[in-house]
Amino acid sequence: MSKSTTQSKNRRGDVDQLVDRFLQDLERQETSPKTRASYRLDLLHFAGWFTQTVGEAFSAQAVTPTDIREYRAYLMNVEHRQPATVNRRLAALRRFFHWAKAMGLAKELPTENVKGVASSPRAPRWLDKRDVDRLIRTVERHGTKRDLAIVLTLRHTGIRVSELSALTVGDVEISERKGRLTVRSGKGNKFRALPLNVDARQAIAAYLEVRPTSSDDHLFIGQRGQGISSRAVELLVTKYGRLAGLEDVTPHTLRRSFGKHALDAGADLVSVSALLGHQRLETTAIYTTPSQRDLERVVEKLEQDGGLR
Repeated sequence: MSKSTTQSKNRRGDVDQLVDRFLQDLERQETSPKTRASYRLDLLHFAGWFTQTVGEAFSAQAVTPTDIREYRAYLMNVEHRQPATVNRRLAALRRFFHWAKAMGLAKELPTENVKGVASSPRAPRWLDKRDVDRLIRTVERHGTKRDLAIVLTLRHTGIRVSELSALTVGDVEISERKGRLTVRSGKGNKFRALPLNVDARQAIAAYLEVRPTSSDDHLFIGQRGQGISSRAVELLVTKYGRLAGLEDVTPHTLRRSFGKHALDAGADLVSVSALLGHQRLETTAIYTTPSQRDLERVVEKLEQDGGLR
């Protein structure tokens, strides 16, 4: 074995020992095994880059702010990493160097003035209308009148799952031509009245005809004759989502879909914010962030109109 190979192995061993000391301290702080495994990979990646780029053995004392900035640029421009990955690796380095300074292994924090990478706002996950229709058809085919009423209420009002499970029979007013749902347990104890469209009205009316007799006055009754829990509603929606071939569909997905589709249909931000029970318009404004599918539609339309030829 050559002298250079032996030195290289010794350096790797020193780095492993240093990282292990750091991770052992994290373990004593009861961080999760997954977090520690992620830190190990991130730190070893940086140590390997440092040795190859700077040309000297990695140590906490040897790293400068310039090294951290160049590493950030390397991740972005050479490895083409996503902002989330870059920021995660920088976070691992920040924690490591705070530990190293506390242990006397570094005099300064090379990460202190190095900012993370700004990422463009990501659109919330919602369903296309065709996927919502597929979900509803699945409930119609395989579900009960209660389940259909639950899904259609979530779909056409955008209420939170906790708000739905808290509804009582008295919170629903239905006539032939109009209906109203009163949310009394909104976030921040906010009261709001929501209109019910014809689909939601018909589904709720059909359910009320077969609703089990119960001393519990909750609108939606679970298997034990009591009001259905938020967790049970979540499992119910996810089950029908999977039957429809849709992954990770939750009541909150339907809430987001309601907000997105309302804005797409021309509703103003203030009205949608009131329907969703948001305290700030900024919360509702996230639904105006275009999804990847929205962007694809724009490009497709430009191609069809000859705008990209």
